[in-house]
Amino acid sequence: MGLAASQARFLGLTARKSNVEYQGQQINQQRVALSNEVMGLYREYNNLDVPVPPAVNDYQKSVYKLDSTYEGYQIDNFTKILDGEYAGYYDVTLSCEKEIAKAYTYSAKDSVITAQKGSNGYSYLNFQMGTESYTYDENDPDNSTITKITSDYEKYQGLSTIMNSQGITSGTFYMYMKNGVAYYTSENDLDSTAFETVDGKNMYYGTYTFDYQGAQKTIENIQAKAALTQDSSGRLMSIQILDCEDASDLVGNTYSITTGTENDQAAYEDAMNEYNYQKQLYEREVEKINQKTETLQKEDRSLEMELNQLDTEQKAISTEMESISKVIEDTINSVFKTYNS
Repeated sequence: MGLAASQARFLGLTARKSNVEYQGQQINQQRVALSNEVMGLYREYNNLDVPVPPAVNDYQKSVYKLDSTYEGYQIDNFTKILDGEYAGYYDVTLSCEKEIAKAYTYSAKDSVITAQKGSNGYSYLNFQMGTESYTYDENDPDNSTITKITSDYEKYQGLSTIMNSQGITSGTFYMYMKNGVAYYTSENDLDSTAFETVDGKNMYYGTYTFDYQGAQKTIENIQAKAALTQDSSGRLMSIQILDCEDASDLVGNTYSITTGTENDQAAYEDAMNEYNYQKQLYEREVEKINQKTETLQKEDRSLEMELNQLDTEQKAISTEMESISKVIEDTINSVFKTYNS
């Protein structure tokens, strides 16, 4: 290659190298812009309000209960009467929770009962009903799914109603839970079962009936005209029933009022619904930010590949330029040496 051709090639490579470096600068500027967008999305993510689920204890309401009433009435709300016969007194809504006095039966068909009886009643029971199995083992009470009941019957949902419907006041019962409903059988009923001995165990095959209370409790609301006394803080202290068509036995009586708190389930559920809604909005915004960030990261990876290609090309051009510079230098030295000789 002659001197002129080498110089022309060198100038071409110089222009090409400058163009590659310019493209590299443009790509770096684009990557900086993408980085700024990603940082903006990160700040947007940090500025999002993260929803916090409500706590049940944060939603409570005052409960006013009438002392000395066997029904357990409580005051749900009261409004002052402005005119008429009872002007200055209050319209009061009272409620009480009452147990429905009816027991239902559940027949477990094709059931298998395995039993072992000791001196203190059954020491082992197993009710096998289809795929369901319930067990009482006095030697392993922590793992028993059947509860043995010999006292405090009122503590167990519906058992008092069942006993009243059968006209009994005592006895030993066995209870298991299914879908939140308590099912009972008495020891007397078990004793009357025709067990047969199979492989050393007392077993009964067939259909067995358990008692349970279907609709366990109902809320009864009554309206009354009443005089209320309050302390300096506005808390109710006593109530005198002046008129009540729904419960005439309350009329003329004065009851002291106890104040307590209980969870406001309605307010809590409203707060939980709002939380779920805000959580959906939050997750939607987070998803949008993640999608935008992923798109920007893909663009950045693509630009990085282009930059690596340009870097490889720039190195190749630099290597070729060094080679041509050597050729030019050798050519010049050769020419000068020729004339200097």
